[in-house]
Amino acid sequence: MRILHVITQLDKMYGAQRHVVESVRDHLVRQHECLVVSGEVGIASAEIEAMKVQVRHLPTLKNTYNIFSDILAATSLQQIIKNYQPDIVISHSSKAGIITRIVCHIIKVPNIFTVHGWSFEKGTPWYQQIFGRFIERCLKPFSDSYFCVSHHTANFGKQVLRLDDKQVFVCPNMHKAANGNEEQVKLFNNVLMVACFRKQKDHRTAIKALKYIIDQKSLSNIHFTFAGDGPQRSYIEQLIQQYQLAPYISLLGEVSDINHCYNHCDLVILPTFYEGLPIALIEAIQKHKPIIGTKVGGIAEIIEEGKNGNTIAVGDAIALAKFIISYYQQNKIIAFGQNSGHLYQTRYSYEKISITMNKVLEQALANSIFRH
Repeated sequence: MRILHVITQLDKMYGAQRHVVESVRDHLVRQHECLVVSGEVGIASAEIEAMKVQVRHLPTLKNTYNIFSDILAATSLQQIIKNYQPDIVISHSSKAGIITRIVCHIIKVPNIFTVHGWSFEKGTPWYQQIFGRFIERCLKPFSDSYFCVSHHTANFGKQVLRLDDKQVFVCPNMHKAANGNEEQVKLFNNVLMVACFRKQKDHRTAIKALKYIIDQKSLSNIHFTFAGDGPQRSYIEQLIQQYQLAPYISLLGEVSDINHCYNHCDLVILPTFYEGLPIALIEAIQKHKPIIGTKVGGIAEIIEEGKNGNTIAVGDAIALAKFIISYYQQNKIIAFGQNSGHLYQTRYSYEKISITMNKVLEQALANSIFRH
């Protein structure tokens, strides 16, 4: 099979980018041919190119509102598709998804739009919800198939957009297990949050939870580590200074060896406002870590409540703090971590997701309106 991936940004390594990288890796193992098109290149594109897969840089494919750039991107992408002649095109991110679906519809090429999270998810700004719904409803006639990373994402899309069941497929994000997956018995008194500093992620709630723990004098030597960077970093730094928590929080920025962070933490938290299926929590359960996350998007699908972690309401810093305290004081960390590892192996392992993804590709190709 000849597969083309289209994404706006490969200069970062967030969930969507990691999904593309691991998908390409799996395509090659199954002896498919691959080409990747991206508006931005960098850390993620370099990892793809290291696999001897070409990444075509398309600078006009930008996540901005510029009709002239969009027209140029659509024209260039159309030519790339005609020259490459893929069996199927897979798009990621809102802008890439819009342009790719329209182009593929015009030239009648089977395609899948990967929904890492709808642009109109609950928790996004109200104006984004209105605009996102409008755009996706307009794109329904141009959309061949939808590849959703969680059951929540699939069901929400079906409910809001009234999508045909035959168009919608569910397959979680892929995550390749790294070496050094031994269970960590030693405790580090370290809580890890892996998330970029942008408005979607709720670092403020994590900071307020830490403040509560310190004020209550519940845990000695507790420490939080934030891995990631982004436009909200200065705001986060101000909050840390405001709450006088600088001695208790480490800001690592972008991390090249994220496995080191997982190997030296006791549990992983992800307070957030909206999600598809966060790769950070899949990485965490693969590393046998308890997890606590906001009950939004597909997060509840990774957390078995009270077994490998817990969910909290949006912005509930007190609940987050109390769960963290209970994990240490009631010695839950090792048992919850073992349950996380079992959940990963039975539901989210690379091998299982690989099988699911390839079934999705075959079904989407078979169901495509351009194959009949």
